[in-house]
Amino acid sequence: MEKSKLAAVTLTIILLSGCNTTSPEATPTQESNLPSRSADNQSSSLGPTASTTKIYKPATSLGPAENVPLPKMPSIAKGNSKESADAFAQYYFALINYTVESNDPEPIKQNSSRKCEVCGTAIIDPAGRAQITGKWQVGGKHKYKVIDSYKPSKDKAIVSVRFEVDALLSFISTQKNWSLATQRRRQKSPR
Repeated sequence: MEKSKLAAVTLTIILLSGCNTTSPEATPTQESNLPSRSADNQSSSLGPTASTTKIYKPATSLGPAENVPLPKMPSIAKGNSKESADAFAQYYFALINYTVESNDPEPIKQNSSRKCEVCGTAIIDPAGRAQITGKWQVGGKHKYKVIDSYKPSKDKAIVSVRFEVDALLSFISTQKNWSLATQRRRQKSPR
């Protein structure tokens, strides 16, 4: 499949106090050895939280992805420095890709605030609906590049990123839809 870009050049600003739910009083770290910011290296530096005995199976036209590895937040991403903001952005985009592929919105909910409307309406809510309706997608990976990061105050760091979304194909399970339709008819029918 040829990779065409859905969002050619979109600029997003991640404000740690808006997307991240960790306490603003978290102690900034002094580490300067960040994982690579390259989108291509994200999966290797943000590997699964535990060794998995189940084998990851990417989504295909025949079915959704299985056993999608959950990214692990690096400890540096919990601070309030510019480096922490960069690491959190990397982790957050790994969570976005996890959510889109697995239709599991819970991990990203734990790292998002409902004040972030884009997080809720573009990522969390659609993943929850897809999980219920049996919808899945092939492709649609979010890739990003950090444009700038700065620290406007003691407890905030801001990262500006440009991201692109790979082309995707959506599929829906007719069996799951049939089950939902049957269930709705049963709920509506008088007893």
